[in-house]
Amino acid sequence: MIAQTSPEPGSRTHALLSELYGLAKGRVEEHLNAHLIAAWDPFVPDPATDRTVSLADLARQLDRPVAVIGPLVRHVWHCAVHAAPDDPRLTDVQWAGIAVDIVGTAGIAPSGDDQACRWIVLRHAADHIHIVATLTRQDGRKPNLRGNWFAMRAACCRAETRYGLRRTTPPSTGDVRSH
Repeated sequence: MIAQTSPEPGSRTHALLSELYGLAKGRVEEHLNAHLIAAWDPFVPDPATDRTVSLADLARQLDRPVAVIGPLVRHVWHCAVHAAPDDPRLTDVQWAGIAVDIVGTAGIAPSGDDQACRWIVLRHAADHIHIVATLTRQDGRKPNLRGNWFAMRAACCRAETRYGLRRTTPPSTGDVRSH
């Protein structure tokens, strides 16, 4: 299992959600059955199944803590989490558990932290999910993401063990070095 974040945070929450839900221009039919499987709040409505909420509404909910402190610039964290093509098919509940572990260990939403960043998990394929978070905690502070690559790698290794997935190399400090 591999968790891969975008090289730099983005600035357009709504545009990213449109792409992931398969509604961006030129993306029709590319992402089928896109749906929310987890979020910072279990009562966040899914625009795919609830006609009373739009993607713009969901983007505004995610962006609310960021908008309070200033302009929305480079505040969108995106992480795609992939299983190997020959791995057993995971359920929405299993994927949601993996995502909760990843956002917790990455510093986005540590377990028990009710002031953590807002985040959602979207699934539109059998073998991967997308985690979208905004990089301002609900108390207005920035999250501590230092060393999160190693933490996410460890979370993926735990999921591999838990669900009988193809094993990948565990994280080590030799994996990433500054030159």
